[in-house]
Amino acid sequence: MHSFSDWNQLHGIDAATLEDIIAAFRSGAVSTQPYTPSEITSRRGDGPSLAKQNECYEKLVIPAFLSAFGNSATVLAALTSIRFTGFDEEDAKVPYTLDCGKGDAPRIVMSWWGRPADLICLAHETAHALQIILSDHERMAPLARETCAFLGELLVIEHARRHHPSLFALLHDVWRAESRRYLGADLDTLAAAVADPTTPYHYRQNYPLARLAAVHLFRRRKPGQLHALFASGESAMPHLPLEAMANRAGDIANYLPPMPAPDAERPSMEAYRSLGAMVLLDIDRLQGPSEKRIEAYYGELLRHLQDQTAYVTLDSDDRPVGYATWATRPGDGAVTLTRQSAPFGDHLMVQKSLERHLGWSGRVAAHHAKSAQQAQIAW
Repeated sequence: MHSFSDWNQLHGIDAATLEDIIAAFRSGAVSTQPYTPSEITSRRGDGPSLAKQNECYEKLVIPAFLSAFGNSATVLAALTSIRFTGFDEEDAKVPYTLDCGKGDAPRIVMSWWGRPADLICLAHETAHALQIILSDHERMAPLARETCAFLGELLVIEHARRHHPSLFALLHDVWRAESRRYLGADLDTLAAAVADPTTPYHYRQNYPLARLAAVHLFRRRKPGQLHALFASGESAMPHLPLEAMANRAGDIANYLPPMPAPDAERPSMEAYRSLGAMVLLDIDRLQGPSEKRIEAYYGELLRHLQDQTAYVTLDSDDRPVGYATWATRPGDGAVTLTRQSAPFGDHLMVQKSLERHLGWSGRVAAHHAKSAQQAQIAW
């Protein structure tokens, strides 16, 4: 019988990294949600029929994967080669994907009752099969393999969000319900195994990290990234964002509520919300402008909002993580930061989002009133 230490060795992950990821998850520093509140729709109603598995595969699963993989002809050929069979008996059984070896397409074995959960299962197993084909049947570590499968679920959920809102609501409900076990009982089992590496290995120990890694990659996916992971085989582990998630350990959990979606009909409301977010962020920082008299503090922030020289950065859950104000020099348009606040430790996120907002990635000077070196280069 294999132990959890064997799992560690297979994946090349040390206990400290696992402890940091679990700590970051439990502190709320690692996102568990694939969508921000503003992206979630709860519209119910008639959607595409889920009665027939082959129709769902052809009309929902294949288009979802093709769109995510850039309409690759290789991926289309792989998807159309996958074979399907059901269980011999009507009793519910655990679905699985069988690698039939090189020269033969993988086979998915599962039951179908026409439920949203069945479509999620179909997406999960399809991702397994596609990964087998793209990696040319090369062995992939279980954690990476399950990350691919969870990404497959998210690709179909995303396709529904864009094309079938009523189906999206149902699929998103399934995702959230299943996450409660993956990030509940399964994560507790994983944490116990990390504390005692002699614990017998169980396959469900892969699910919590794979779930978190899939959400991270889905929200930050780039062109070609999915194909690279699915085709990586034995070299899959460096494609997973384990270090990035572990690095969030020790971050102060952001307890601020999500910002509502912008109201185009009431722009002044958006300005007041931004002002409120900046105040909350400065209260947490407890230094600098938050120490000013209220009239001076309010007047300065209001002026920046009126001049459009203030920007609030939101995280993947639409929560404020920091803000910056700046001055633009007449003539050459050089930017000087007059304030940069990131009380939860997301300084790089604030910097990068501000660069995108300004549309300029050159050198930005910073002026800090409490700095011994009054003028500094921010980046």
